Amino acid sequence: MQINKISQNVPKKLTKVSTERNINIKNQTPPFKGGIDSFCLGVANAIENGGLFVSFTLQDMLGTNLPRPLMGLVRNSKENKGKKNIRFAAKEMVREFTTGPSMFIIPGVLLALGKKIFGKATEIPLKLIKSFGNIHAANPLNEAGEAITKQEFFKNVFSQIIKNSKGESEVSKQTLETATDFAQRLADGIKNNNAKSAISGLTDDFIELAKNSANDAVHTDFTQAIISDTAQAPFKNTVNFMMSYADDVVEKASKQSPDRIKDFIKKISNNKTIGRCAANIFMYGMILLFLQVIPKLYNKAEGKDNAGLKGLMKEETFNDKSSEMNTQKDKSTPSFGSAASIAESLAGNGTIGKIAKGIEFEGCNMSFPLLLGVMGLGILLPRTLQAKDKYDREEILRRDLTTCATMCFAEKELRKGFSKLNEAKSGLVLASKDKNFYNRNVFKRLFDYLRPIKGVRILNTQQIVSKYSNIDKYKEGIKGFCNFIDGQGGNLGKVFSLTEESKNIVQGLLKNEGHDIASADNSIITSVLEKAKDSDEVNKLIEMFKDKNNPWITKAKTLNARFTALSVIVLVPLFLGFFLPWINEKSTKKRIKEEQALSESNIQNKITMPDSEYFKQSQKSKEIFADFQKSAK
Repeated sequence: MQINKISQNVPKKLTKVSTERNINIKNQTPPFKGGIDSFCLGVANAIENGGLFVSFTLQDMLGTNLPRPLMGLVRNSKENKGKKNIRFAAKEMVREFTTGPSMFIIPGVLLALGKKIFGKATEIPLKLIKSFGNIHAANPLNEAGEAITKQEFFKNVFSQIIKNSKGESEVSKQTLETATDFAQRLADGIKNNNAKSAISGLTDDFIELAKNSANDAVHTDFTQAIISDTAQAPFKNTVNFMMSYADDVVEKASKQSPDRIKDFIKKISNNKTIGRCAANIFMYGMILLFLQVIPKLYNKAEGKDNAGLKGLMKEETFNDKSSEMNTQKDKSTPSFGSAASIAESLAGNGTIGKIAKGIEFEGCNMSFPLLLGVMGLGILLPRTLQAKDKYDREEILRRDLTTCATMCFAEKELRKGFSKLNEAKSGLVLASKDKNFYNRNVFKRLFDYLRPIKGVRILNTQQIVSKYSNIDKYKEGIKGFCNFIDGQGGNLGKVFSLTEESKNIVQGLLKNEGHDIASADNSIITSVLEKAKDSDEVNKLIEMFKDKNNPWITKAKTLNARFTALSVIVLVPLFLGFFLPWINEKSTKKRIKEEQALSESNIQNKITMPDSEYFKQSQKSKEIFADFQKSAK
């Protein structure tokens, strides 16, 4: 059964445009820089697919792992008569090549082991486990009174997703038919070892369904599947996690007797939820534990003294300074109803639920709060406590505070800033803003750009495709598309001027109403296109947006990708890998010179000053310090 035969309200599948139209659109696509843009798109797609792991690893490799050991080799080269500082380079290499990879390899390996030992549901995020369990427990048996199959479970989940997308209070007959079709196609894909292709097709159809149903086309993310009030995720991810749940829980439940199956589902769902939270905590703890050891490893590679000071002071002074070890220990230890109530709290929207979801891993990727915690407790704290001397400690704070802040915030803020500039230039919407964004004052809008996770969010490839393809599938047709551009701060005149053909069509319609595309505002263009919505001109314009590689999608993806690559591959690595080590070296040299000058001055004063006078001044200093201590008490 094909989805387009179910109901006229369910969007038809994308149709291929003619070869002539494809050639025409291709010839009108704005010229891009070929190989460079292909590379940028490749980087952006890798980051989208790999998440924080890929983004962080790229910045880590290019910004710390590779350049810092090279900078370490020439550390104090002038003072060392051009000799290579091999011990300092070894320290840099051990530190950088053990820190970044371990943050993602450890949870990745542990999660893979957890799936093998405890089942595939171990990988499912908390918000989805409980929702899947509730849907499963609500309909544990089929009409024959037997435990539901995986395909029947898929149908029940799809029913809830489609119902929520369409805004229905109850699952309608049409929604049930669509869900049945979705479940059949997914089951066939799994059976034929072609699940990936099946999920891709289902995702496309769901996006069009969501687009056709959305009352608020401006702010609705058509790629998101809403399962319940407490759980939503990208549709593609949801389907993959749904399959993991079916392989694990549905499979086990099918072996239970019908009278026990509902209680079994509730119990296993609660246990899986609690187990997932425990797994998150365990993975986090193992990362922190390993990161505590890394300073010992790179200090051992460096040797007993601080190789970063080599050549900056006399050898005896050098050794004395390097023996200043910080022996403080952090002795603080973090402290950690029924299984059903605990599971509800962990999966809910309350404080406990927000904390639990805030420390969630997804594969080897970690949440932003987790990343901040790892940076603080796993990197800054142990490195500072195990610093060799005050110079080492100062460099650690300067280097690692700046590095952590840059890798957590700077790359995202740079991308948002670039997208804002490109939006103004191109007229395209490249980032999503919430409903109240343009009602806030300029400072609050700026804060939305500075927030790393919430606030303004860069559109990913799938979101761009969902917004800029098949614009007639919006609930209000081309007017819905125009409302999206206008509501998100875009410029319709610039958007439709992207190609000569679309510009001529819109210009012709505007001229009939006494307007010009260069000066007409969004409301005028929307009104004119809505008025002519059934005309050949508008149909021709709509046809240009059919292709998922149309000029608007290509342009939007390329603009976002250019600055993703620029930020991740160039700007951040240059700053972290070369500028920051240079600053550290210069700052340490400056401080040592100042201290040496002060020391020589004190020695000179002692030599030129009579012993009796020097003794009097020393005694006076001790008396003043003693008085200060008394007053402090």
